[in-house]
Amino acid sequence: MELTDNTKGFEDEFSIIRLDGNMGYNYQPQRTAVNRIYIYQNGKGSVTIDKTSLYLEKYQVLLIAKGQIFLFSEDSSLAGYEITFTDAFWEKAPESASNCKSVLFNLNADNQGLAAEKNDLKELFSVAAMLNREFQTENYINKTDALAAYLKIIMIKTANINFSLQERYNNSDRKIYTHFLELVSQNYQKTREVSAYSGFLNITNKQLSGICHKQGGNSPKKLIAGLIINEAKRMLYFSSSPVKEIASVLNFSSTEQFSHFFKKQTSFSPQTYRNLGQF
Repeated sequence: MELTDNTKGFEDEFSIIRLDGNMGYNYQPQRTAVNRIYIYQNGKGSVTIDKTSLYLEKYQVLLIAKGQIFLFSEDSSLAGYEITFTDAFWEKAPESASNCKSVLFNLNADNQGLAAEKNDLKELFSVAAMLNREFQTENYINKTDALAAYLKIIMIKTANINFSLQERYNNSDRKIYTHFLELVSQNYQKTREVSAYSGFLNITNKQLSGICHKQGGNSPKKLIAGLIINEAKRMLYFSSSPVKEIASVLNFSSTEQFSHFFKKQTSFSPQTYRNLGQF
């Protein structure tokens, strides 16, 4: 029986590299086409993800989801690992780990810079080192499966760190708020209606509003609008798609409706924002 080499092409879907200093990126905003995990013992400088700035310090895990725009400061450096993977590669991980990805990579700024305990990070480093060694070996049948398995372990342990951090203020409201953000990140291109999300969560609009103000300092409507505006800015900055097409992708009934929404949130029309050439 002929065996199939399923490692072919995985290099385009997954990579891990050791970081020992400066990031080496062009210091211009970049829209990432892959999901990124940075596990590091020491960090310096800062990174801006969409419009959220985070300081790079010791013992952290940094998460950047596919489609987000990021920019490292010129003085930034990390000592650790950078892991990148596509959604297609993640599908090779066992289904039982799929929830970890949806929880961690949901465009929620609260998830992106995780301050890990030293022992937790040491354990993550150990797994990342094994993953790195596996990645460096010559290709063999089922190598992709092995890499996906290590990635699954890293995602599960990172999700555990995220969960333990949330336990500091863990209550039913926090769980609802986190679930709400997850739902919005998955569905904001389909619906902007607060009632749709409160209905899914089986609570009233008033209850959802109170939870969002308490947990995130904003109304549900503003949180939904923020995700839509960030995606609109990415599309205006990084693509040449006509404004009409962007409006359609984001589920606006007309270019005028989208332009009114965008200007209300940013004080600029979509075309003016694009002409400015700034993210």
